[in-house]
Amino acid sequence: MMSNRHGSKSKQSATATASPPEPMSMKQWTVGAIDSLISRSDGGKDKIVCSREYLSCALKIAHSLANQLSTVEEERGYKEKSPSHHNINNTNSPPIMIETLDKSWSEYISVYCMTKTKAIQEEKNNEINMHNDASNNESDKGHTSVDADFEPLLYNNNNNNNNSDNSDPSELQNLAQQLSSLLENDDNNKKSVAYLDVRGAILNEGAVHGRPLSDNGKLEIRTLGIAFYELFSGGYFTAGARALGHHTAAASSDERAVNAAIMESIDAIAIGVGGDDQLLDNNPTKRRSLQHSNTNLYNLSQKTAIRTPSTASISVEPLKLLGLPTALCDLISNMIDSVIGSHGGIGEAYEFVSEVRDDLKLMIDCPNLYLQDVDLAKATNVGLQFGRSLYGREAELQTLKECYQRSISSECEVAMICGASGIGKSKLSQEFSRSVNEDGGSIYLSGRFDRLESQPLHAISSAFDKYCAWVTVGDQSTAEKVSTALKENIGQEIACLVTAMPNLANILGDDFNFSQSNNNDTVVDAQKRLRYLFCQFVDIISRCHEEPLILFLDDCQWIDSASVAILNQIFIMSGSAIKNHRFFFFGACRDDEMSESHPLNFMLTTVNTFGTKTTKIQLSSMSKGAVNKMVSTELSLLPRITRSLANILHHKTKGSPLFVKQVMMELYKQRLLYPSLSHRRWVWETNKILDMKIPENVATFITNSFDRLPSEVLSALVVLSCFGASADISLIEVLEREIGQPLISPLDDAVAHSVLGKRNGEFYFMHDKLQEAAYCKMKPEERCLHHNRYGLALGFVAARERDDRLLLTGVAQINHGGPKAIIDEEQAVVVANLNLDAGKKAMNISDFFSAHSFFDHGISNLRRGHWNDYYDLSLELFNLAAKCALMNAEHDGLKMLTNQIMHNAKCLEDKFQAISITVTLLNGSGNVPAAVDLINNTLSSLDEELPSAVTPLVIKQYLDKTKTKLAIISDDILLSYPTMINPSKILAVEFLDKLYGSLTLIGERAAIPIIPLKVIQISLTYGMSPHSPSAFAQYGSYLALIGGEFEEGYRYAKFALSLMKKIPTRAHDGNIMFHSNLTKLYVEPAQSSIECYLDSCKVAMKSGNPYAVVSSLVHSTLCLWSGKELNVAVAAMKDTMKESKYHKNVVVLALMRPTFRIALRLMGQSDAPQQDNLPNAFGETFKEDNITEKYAAHLHTIMFAKLSESLIFREFNEARDAADKYFSVDRFASLTPLMFFKRFYSGLVSFWVAREMNESESNKWFKRGVERKDEIEKMSVSASTWNFQNKAYLLRAEEQFCSRNFEMAETLYDAAISSSKSHKFVNEEALANELAGHFFLETGRRNRSVHYFSQAFEKYNEWGAVAKANTLKEYLDESER
Repeated sequence: MMSNRHGSKSKQSATATASPPEPMSMKQWTVGAIDSLISRSDGGKDKIVCSREYLSCALKIAHSLANQLSTVEEERGYKEKSPSHHNINNTNSPPIMIETLDKSWSEYISVYCMTKTKAIQEEKNNEINMHNDASNNESDKGHTSVDADFEPLLYNNNNNNNNSDNSDPSELQNLAQQLSSLLENDDNNKKSVAYLDVRGAILNEGAVHGRPLSDNGKLEIRTLGIAFYELFSGGYFTAGARALGHHTAAASSDERAVNAAIMESIDAIAIGVGGDDQLLDNNPTKRRSLQHSNTNLYNLSQKTAIRTPSTASISVEPLKLLGLPTALCDLISNMIDSVIGSHGGIGEAYEFVSEVRDDLKLMIDCPNLYLQDVDLAKATNVGLQFGRSLYGREAELQTLKECYQRSISSECEVAMICGASGIGKSKLSQEFSRSVNEDGGSIYLSGRFDRLESQPLHAISSAFDKYCAWVTVGDQSTAEKVSTALKENIGQEIACLVTAMPNLANILGDDFNFSQSNNNDTVVDAQKRLRYLFCQFVDIISRCHEEPLILFLDDCQWIDSASVAILNQIFIMSGSAIKNHRFFFFGACRDDEMSESHPLNFMLTTVNTFGTKTTKIQLSSMSKGAVNKMVSTELSLLPRITRSLANILHHKTKGSPLFVKQVMMELYKQRLLYPSLSHRRWVWETNKILDMKIPENVATFITNSFDRLPSEVLSALVVLSCFGASADISLIEVLEREIGQPLISPLDDAVAHSVLGKRNGEFYFMHDKLQEAAYCKMKPEERCLHHNRYGLALGFVAARERDDRLLLTGVAQINHGGPKAIIDEEQAVVVANLNLDAGKKAMNISDFFSAHSFFDHGISNLRRGHWNDYYDLSLELFNLAAKCALMNAEHDGLKMLTNQIMHNAKCLEDKFQAISITVTLLNGSGNVPAAVDLINNTLSSLDEELPSAVTPLVIKQYLDKTKTKLAIISDDILLSYPTMINPSKILAVEFLDKLYGSLTLIGERAAIPIIPLKVIQISLTYGMSPHSPSAFAQYGSYLALIGGEFEEGYRYAKFALSLMKKIPTRAHDGNIMFHSNLTKLYVEPAQSSIECYLDSCKVAMKSGNPYAVVSSLVHSTLCLWSGKELNVAVAAMKDTMKESKYHKNVVVLALMRPTFRIALRLMGQSDAPQQDNLPNAFGETFKEDNITEKYAAHLHTIMFAKLSESLIFREFNEARDAADKYFSVDRFASLTPLMFFKRFYSGLVSFWVAREMNESESNKWFKRGVERKDEIEKMSVSASTWNFQNKAYLLRAEEQFCSRNFEMAETLYDAAISSSKSHKFVNEEALANELAGHFFLETGRRNRSVHYFSQAFEKYNEWGAVAKANTLKEYLDESER
């Protein structure tokens, strides 16, 4: 019950009239408490005193008394009087004679309990006021000591005399007077006392009056111990001062020898017993029965107790026979022996009463730990067992908790636990998991990297696979939600994740169509697809749970590049799990084994660059206190008792948790630490442990300890260590059968030796240091032979049984052995073929890093002349290795591979993949003209070359021919066309598609239209290819935007989408949708059609298509120019820049940044990105301007951004210069979604400049403006009134302004404003109002301009352009003046 002094005001008023707790003597309380408990049960008095209820109350009383004397001890300054202290314990000093009182202290102890009526009334009052206590209860949490409701009146030494060893009787008298009001005892109310509602106890003045104080308080400790003797025996034994006090403090040597012999005999019995039934266990009744039945042992103990009552193991024997906890008996014994100290050979005797107080507090707070007797039978038969507690990591745990709380509440954050092996990283993660679950729960997933792991993406995949298994069995409703969300958001593409996490199939259910193979030929970039799908998976499962999702990955020093890429994608990309603070990642690594270039350091640096905070939690060795806490907890002994052992262990292990544990296990094995029957607890041989030789590091210690294992067990451990930290039992069974060596039985023995664990169908080393120690038992020069032997054995079984998992494991083992383990050429070819198969399997789950490693190992096993002797094997290995190198951006190795293929391939068809990869390299590195030449040469070899000169006449001929063919074919017939199967034509279409991209990069607009026309003609003759839908979409764009045939163009844009669904592959869906959207954007309302680019982005992400980031660029740019709220547009731009920066697409990044700066400037934000070096995927860095100026088409877009910004902010010179550059490269501009916005803004700038320039320049600019106006007007008529009418009106108004036709201009400005409003272009409504304001201002009608400037001010603010709106204030303020 909480103390009233901490309660609320209302609670205090409710209990203010209640009397203080009732006092009584300790004897009265003992009798009353035992009677109360007997009335509730059938047990006798001996059982009652061992009950939890009685012990709980007695411990409260004992703690109150010890707490009171501790304060007296501090007042007297015992701890500071070191000379006196040393004199007491000086072995040369004569033994001190114990001086005692005539009465036991139990005569002077008052116990305070509530009366039953008062207790009931207080309980009612608490219930009435409970709703007022919410805030105060929080503060009460810090005041939960056993005597929180009763404060003993402490001894106050106000005497300034330095000799504080002399008590002042007058002050003790004052103490008694202060207590007088509490000591009144109404005999009539005795029966109403609630004896079990103990509020504390106090030692009265008479106990310490006139006591000698030269013993530094040892006499008080002993005397208090005698009182405890009586208290905890329930009055069974009244070990008063006379009974125990008239002996010398030092027992004779003969007596000590007798006692030692007795204890040795008892321990000999304990060590020699064979089973639980022969031991004294934790049951007090059974213990008494066993002890009383052993008459000789009982009599011997009783005789010894009479002879030497001061000896620790004898003086409390009656208490032990009652069945009291051993720790409590030892506490009383150590108190009674406190006056003996080290002189008497008692190393556990108390020095200060504060130690007694602290030990009692521990017993009260942790009764299951410190009051529970050791199970001697289990300890003897099973040995020393360690729990899962965490020691000495409170600060680090708190840091991790705070990091987690920030991550799920305010900001994205990841944490990494760092430290040497065996320092406790995994333990900290386990404690964090337990703590989080207690605090509200989470979805906690974990995995572990392994240096010898063979399965690609094993750590991450296994973590999510375990989640799938758990949610399927344990939470069916959530499993259904996850299944529905996956199918709706990802569709059939989710099937490719099933290979990585097989239990996902159980979530998706039997009705899900798994027939779609995970063929990476159907995607553009399988790795990008896999990363995207993992992000979507994390996003979806986090939304399906109320609790946050936590992912922990251990041993990140072994992290692989594929896992780094996936984690980076999860952290960086803007999924809702991150945005809504539903995901937290933390890991653990041995940072002392990692270089600066380690993939993990790269990952942490990368996520930090993208705004995700990283927190490093560094673990160091445990302190002495932490080691003592560990030893105390594991041995269930009070910290005071274990301190000496802990100090030795800390000195020998330097505080390494694993080292401490291993040494303690070794001490147990050598019988230097063992359960003692005589002491009924763990004991140890201090001197022998001090002399024990221990290596300086845990690795050597563990390695040496392995030598004591049976040879068969050690041999099996060596085999297991070759497979890493764990291995499936099924795999070990296969290996045992194939190599003919016993493995399963010896490994089970290793489990019994606590070297291994066994769970969930696998053997695992209890710590990675154990695995490393077993691995080091092999000679370095023989390790390759072991790996090769085991790998070949598993590889043959895998090939025979078509077991993919076994294949990957076996081939990884072979590769660990390396080429030097291969015995001949025949075996080398076998190994190369196995690596080829393993690489293909890795590619099937989109792990191109592992696949590349397999192919590389396969190539390294080929002998000289392999291109002649094993041509097909060599070509396939090199081609697939080149494909993986391209995916992994390993460009140096890629050039070597392609050169080999180009040099050794026997025909053109065999070179096509190498040519395709080379084109990609040339485009990516900026050497586009060389790529164009290579493509044209290849097309020529395929008899599909383009005309040498592409003129408008040639294009018209191709266009007319295509129209003629299509005119006689209905859409339904086109949709039923067969699939293209001619290999050379398939390749020709592939290279034509690449040529379209290359020409777009360099702005060769003249030749671009002929490419889709040629692809369509090939498709009409040879069937539809995966690129045919894109060609039809591009053809539709050409008809609409160049030919002005918007209706026909729109028809082919929609047809392309229909044809896309007929094509089996989804690899090119993103670019098909992108090109189709271009026409839709002109025909359909812009505000809705721009969302189609977001759809094409998502579809492209599913196939790893580079059009994903391009679609994202267009979508975010159109958000700005179509008048979306600026904060929405800015958020979209940030996502685009983050994605392009992550994928090192410097072109998209360079194109996005200027538009982003405009948006931020409009909003008045100053955090716009500055010009800096941008790294591309080839390791090259470029200045932003260099990138855009490299290609005229890009420069065209950048100049548009500058001229539109200058127009909006009325910066004439900047607008004129940017427009001049814009028109100079206009001929290079390709068909883009921004084209009509470019026409619109460049037309407005042209009319503005025309008004300000001299006549000759004015005519040039006026002509430019009229051309743009005419184009927009045509679009307004033939494409979409919604998108273009307001723009046409505004351009015409500016034209009439230049022509000084003011009346017409005024009408057109109003029409532009009205149309902008009707068609929801708020940004253009604001711009039209502002331009109208300038029109009236410049024509001398200032009053009329105010209305338009006011409207512009309002609309700019509505758009979110606060800074721009503020620039209009000068016009409005001036008009008011």
